[in-house]
Amino acid sequence: MPTQYMKLGFEERVLRPDGFYHLLLNGKKVGFNLDLRINYYRGMQLSTVETLKVTVDGMEIPSGLMMAQLNGKCFGTDELKQMYQEYWGIKDPMHLRIFNGGLPDGEHEVSVKLIFKSPYMKFTEGVYGLVDGSCSKRLTIAEGREFA
Repeated sequence: MPTQYMKLGFEERVLRPDGFYHLLLNGKKVGFNLDLRINYYRGMQLSTVETLKVTVDGMEIPSGLMMAQLNGKCFGTDELKQMYQEYWGIKDPMHLRIFNGGLPDGEHEVSVKLIFKSPYMKFTEGVYGLVDGSCSKRLTIAEGREFA
């Protein structure tokens, strides 16, 4: 059987330094935002996302604290596999809203495990090539923005 994973380059596209900031609600810090982009050569449906995990400073964020915002709509990260009609374009950032009470100011080691199936690499019925768009970056969290 052919290899199932393809590791992509262009990791600097995935984690956006300008999209890492505190989330505020009525002026109070409630979490943080992390903008993600795909580093594939084509856009894709959200349903192709197999794995989306975020780790900050060595601590994995529980999926129940994350909400994905794309195309003006919000989804729980556990719902992504059902989003067949939602398209994630290569130039469109996904705003990953993480409601963990916030992070301390300063630098943080941020890692994202992003695995998705490529609908263009079908090996056999129901078996698709998996693309690994994971990356890690040291980012400085920016001033807060009101959650909208």
